[in-house]
Amino acid sequence: MLLAGCGGDAVSTPTNRACPATDPADRVEITTVRAELLLGYREVDAQRCATELGWAYRVGRRDGESFALTMDYSAQRVTVEIDDDIVTLIAVG
Repeated sequence: MLLAGCGGDAVSTPTNRACPATDPADRVEITTVRAELLLGYREVDAQRCATELGWAYRVGRRDGESFALTMDYSAQRVTVEIDDDIVTLIAVG
């Protein structure tokens, strides 16, 4: 099912959002601008898109509960924070 967006274009439903287009530069490093494309996605869609884009994905915080994370830096990994099933913050590394 498609819903009309604010601009009048058809967009995917919130439970099955389309993923951002792939970018070969992501193989070297995911930019903050690219990572932030997942802001506002439902958790399941953000994880699915990260996988499709070849990004490592992890949850750093969900609904106020923080999780233990390694301190290593990976330019191909995103760490997300989730509130009420929505990605509200995302960081590369």
